[in-house]
Amino acid sequence: MRKDLTIMYKNYLKIAWRNITGQKGFSLINILGLSVGMAASVMLLMYVKYESGFDHFHKDGDKIYRVISYFGEGLPPC
Repeated sequence: MRKDLTIMYKNYLKIAWRNITGQKGFSLINILGLSVGMAASVMLLMYVKYESGFDHFHKDGDKIYRVISYFGEGLPPC
């Protein structure tokens, strides 16, 4: 059973390598898209973790609120 799985995965890798080398432009676009998507996901996760990390060291941290006010003409900066 274990030997069959090894052969199956080896065959999958061989087919994937042939597809990557045979369609270089398409593979490059897919790999770049995957890497950009993963980088954006990691950056978003880091931002959310940073923003949710405030005021956890206070005893009553759930009762603390942040107020932001904008004085000036036009729309507030985003």
